[in-house]
Amino acid sequence: MIKLASKVFLIVSVSLIIVIMGGCDKDNFTDPNDPRFDAEFQGVSINLESTFQTIDHFGASGGFQDQWVGKWPDAKREAAAKLLFSNQNDAQGNPEGIGLSLWRTVIGDGAADQSDSGFRSNSWFRETECFLSPDGTYDWSKQEGEQWFLAKAREYGVNKFSAWATTPPYFMTKNGYTFSTSDVATFNSPESNYEAYANFLASVMNHYEGAGYNFETICAFNETQYEWNAVIGEASQSGTRVTNAEVAAVTRIMDEVFTEKGVNAKIMIPEAAQLKYLFEGTTNTENQIEEFWEESSANYIGDLNNLSQHVAGHSYFSNNTTEESLRQRKSLNSKLQSNPQNLDYWQTEYSLLGAAYQQNRDVNTLEDIDYALWLAHIIHTDLVYGNATGWSFWTAFNQSQFGDHPNRFNLILYTPNVDGPSNTDGTFQENKLLWALGNYSRFVKPGMVRFAIEDPDYTDDVASIENFMISGYTDLSNKEIVLVLINATEDTRSLALDGYAERFSVVGDIFEMYTTSATANLRKSTTNAEEITIPAKSIVTLRAPLN
Repeated sequence: MIKLASKVFLIVSVSLIIVIMGGCDKDNFTDPNDPRFDAEFQGVSINLESTFQTIDHFGASGGFQDQWVGKWPDAKREAAAKLLFSNQNDAQGNPEGIGLSLWRTVIGDGAADQSDSGFRSNSWFRETECFLSPDGTYDWSKQEGEQWFLAKAREYGVNKFSAWATTPPYFMTKNGYTFSTSDVATFNSPESNYEAYANFLASVMNHYEGAGYNFETICAFNETQYEWNAVIGEASQSGTRVTNAEVAAVTRIMDEVFTEKGVNAKIMIPEAAQLKYLFEGTTNTENQIEEFWEESSANYIGDLNNLSQHVAGHSYFSNNTTEESLRQRKSLNSKLQSNPQNLDYWQTEYSLLGAAYQQNRDVNTLEDIDYALWLAHIIHTDLVYGNATGWSFWTAFNQSQFGDHPNRFNLILYTPNVDGPSNTDGTFQENKLLWALGNYSRFVKPGMVRFAIEDPDYTDDVASIENFMISGYTDLSNKEIVLVLINATEDTRSLALDGYAERFSVVGDIFEMYTTSATANLRKSTTNAEEITIPAKSIVTLRAPLN
């Protein structure tokens, strides 16, 4: 099989592996049974010259939960932060943490400051404080737990941050609550408070930026397609429906205020509740790329100086079938590529909501690694077919024990010592979702570029997603290559590197290998470049410097 010498190829085959010893003469390999001499032989080819998106980050949201863990005793919160942010290794070379490169924090709405927030008593953990008081004064000691994690992330080397709000502060809303009621059909804020909301968000950004934080983006809205209606006393979360016209109106005011106040962070929209709302739909909250970035739209805001080019959406409920999962990512990517404004896609929230992860299996047969494999394949699908440049999990912390598995909605499961906002301590434990995300976040760093990979054993995208996935990333300035491989099958797969040492090589002929499986959490080993095996039901990251 002839390939251009100017390209660098990595050939992977499940056929017989021919082990080439370092000192052998290549001209002696004339065995007619060697598959590399078969004119029809094909393997997985990696083309470092055919590149796609540049990675901005892998992150997670503190959600509404870091406000509690962030006030626990130092030993507890320090250990939790190490899991999320550390790039260090233990004595055996195993990662101590997953090295997130972005931390996403909430701008609180003040439900926790109200004497009667309208929330159910068991949803206390989603009530947030607000820096701004109704009298117009700011108290920057609020949100102490969130601020502790922001500071700790920066201490570990995280230099990218993102903020979002679910609603204006309760004293800026139509009904005096941070959720909608039956009499509030759309944005829960009178138009007369739009400028006040914009000034509030700008002031928070000024505060953080003045403290030295690099906030890349801030979003004033979240999942605007949902009604977020509740009966007073029964609310479980803040939120408000917002029409596209209302998003545009508020964003135009924010743009003016951000310029006036010198805010560096860009305004990111629209935090779509599902990916399909970004590129299709006929209601006044859908088809948001066209609504906001097509010049012919009445809601066009693509020309605003402070608007981010990162289009934010959530990957929930987009994966009921593999075909639909692929359709949505490919359609989203196509829509972004057809827009002349150089837009890209940030996946800003995903966890295992819904039942798609079950894939018609008996949940009683699922193990921790099955949940991790599902998460890894969603990340892969967003990166490879959606061309996502940023990817974040929701949420880093959760105390949920919902349904068949306690870890569907968290990287770290925590249990407070008091079931209420007066908790001062508790326990926590990491899970396989943390380490599955770590197979990406720890090794695929900002500035790395994804390159093309073809696997002839899985030429059909559906078959690949359901069985074996490979994505590759490189930083040619540092001459490093990273491969992330997801083996969802019950069988090991051997990888043969055709043309190794002739077309390319890695330093010392050795890859570092980091494995997440039923028995391992990013466990480090090494493998010869010509003797690689990917275990069954595992996520493996291979990393090496190129010669």
